[in-house]
Amino acid sequence: MKDESICKRATFCQFEISRDLADAIVEVCRFCMKKVIYYKEPKTGRIDNRKYLADHRRDFVQPYGKDYKLYVKLYGTEGIETAQHFLRKRMDKEKQKDAREELIERRKFLRRRALGHSLIRDNWQPTSYIKKTGIQ
Repeated sequence: MKDESICKRATFCQFEISRDLADAIVEVCRFCMKKVIYYKEPKTGRIDNRKYLADHRRDFVQPYGKDYKLYVKLYGTEGIETAQHFLRKRMDKEKQKDAREELIERRKFLRRRALGHSLIRDNWQPTSYIKKTGIQ
């Protein structure tokens, strides 16, 4: 952890872009007004990703793995509970989607069986289509 990301007022600095120049990006912490300059590479125009991620710990901390303690220190356990709630909700949606697809397949199967088709045939046609066209 670099000293540039440690803030005097808060645990970590929260940088906001002050100026976006042709050869650098200037950011300022909204708590302590510390200024950080990220120089762009001349060929690609990109900044050093490692330095950026090290300075923006507050923005990229995750509620699991190595960053768990830091996440709890910054945001508390309430954020983790909210994240788990949305994860459960998403899993429920995936289960609903799977159940819906299974229901559609079951309906197709029952329709084929109700129409009296041979379920072994792959290229089946509904009885009404056969009667209209005369194709068998």
